[in-house]
Amino acid sequence: MNPIPLLGLVAALVLLGGCVPKTDTAVPLSLMQINTDLEKEIASFDQASLWEEWWRGYGDPQLNTIMTDALEHAPSLKSIQARYAQAESLIRSTESRNLPNVSADAGVLRERFSENHIFPAPLGGSANTLYHPSLGLRYDFDFWNARASRINAAKNGAYAQRAYLSAARLTLSNAICETYLAWHYDEEKRRVLDALEQSALEELSIVRRQYALGLRNGTDVRESEQKHARIQQRIAAQGVLIEGRKKSLCVLAGFLPSHASELTVPRVSGAFRAPIPKEIVLNLLSRRPDIAVAKYTLLSKGYGIEHAKAQFYPNIVLSGNLGFTSFQRSSLFEYASATPGIGIALSLPLFDGGEREANLQNATSDYNASVYDYNEAVINAANEVVGLLKQSGEFEEQIRFHREELVSRGMNERAARKKHLLGLSDKLPYLARKSEVLEGELNALELATYQSSLQIALIRSLGGGYREGKEE
Repeated sequence: MNPIPLLGLVAALVLLGGCVPKTDTAVPLSLMQINTDLEKEIASFDQASLWEEWWRGYGDPQLNTIMTDALEHAPSLKSIQARYAQAESLIRSTESRNLPNVSADAGVLRERFSENHIFPAPLGGSANTLYHPSLGLRYDFDFWNARASRINAAKNGAYAQRAYLSAARLTLSNAICETYLAWHYDEEKRRVLDALEQSALEELSIVRRQYALGLRNGTDVRESEQKHARIQQRIAAQGVLIEGRKKSLCVLAGFLPSHASELTVPRVSGAFRAPIPKEIVLNLLSRRPDIAVAKYTLLSKGYGIEHAKAQFYPNIVLSGNLGFTSFQRSSLFEYASATPGIGIALSLPLFDGGEREANLQNATSDYNASVYDYNEAVINAANEVVGLLKQSGEFEEQIRFHREELVSRGMNERAARKKHLLGLSDKLPYLARKSEVLEGELNALELATYQSSLQIALIRSLGGGYREGKEE
């Protein structure tokens, strides 16, 4: 066989199909300016490694148990895990196309052959049984990476699903921890409110005695009663809030409502502070699962462009067949019954009404949209980290000022108590100063609650110990 005509045909097809339309693709964002902004803000923060199970820094065994159960059994995560398993199956299915396709067929046909057809007697007019087993092979070459691009697109799609699972785990752990810490501070507030109620009740008792002695009027008594009633309302509202926190924990963690009654009062250490990873400036992208999702999605769409471009080039398919055909079973596998064959096919759609060009433009637009999503995710991440670092630093100042105010209130309380013990005044001024201290403690707990929310938000912005490529 002269190969020159075949080679000439291949060259002609390449020339006809090799004119791929030019497309304008977007460019992912450079991180140079973002790194500069981050470097300005992290200098004043402790830099250490943020571990994956960061919530253990709060030192509460119950929180650790809730978190472990939730991350293992929460229905919201199970559905994402199922999609990741589906993506992995898609990879295996796509990769299987790299191997030749081998198939086996076998048939038995009982047929009467026409006397008026091409078969003369004695075959014409007779009924015979035809046996025909065969083994076929087909292989599509991948000169232009059409199949490889689909495989790489599927892999990066699976990586995106895996990173999305990590992002969902981080979101869930943040929500659980924030709710748990809010419950902890709510319990502390109720403790302070109980002390405030005791002070108000003691004040009311003194005012009533003074009223009985004619030293107070009815308005003073009613004001003391109203003050006591307002504190009782605050205690009742705090109890409702605490029950709501427990129910929210059950919802987030995927527990049944009855589990709320099994939860005990939190025992959280207030000393934990989110560390800033030393290499956060250089590796912000590798520590944020949401950015990893955007990145892998972007890469997957990029391979979609490669696959669309490959459709403009010719394809070569190699096929082969080894079969046997015989009227007699005894002679079925003899050489005389063999029907081997081999073939090669070239294909290229020369005119398709612009379908290939439209598919390429669609893949390019899809890729560009992913680039913009990726750039937005990077910008949002950088702004979130910088903003939270600034906010945390400024809030530290606010807490410092409030501590100074609490010290001053404590000094007033001790002075009033000393006057009362020396007989220079009755107990009411001391109880008033004591109430001021307790109200200050409630304000401090409000600040602590907000500070814990900032800490958890900062942990989320830093990826919560996520490491790209080490997802579960």
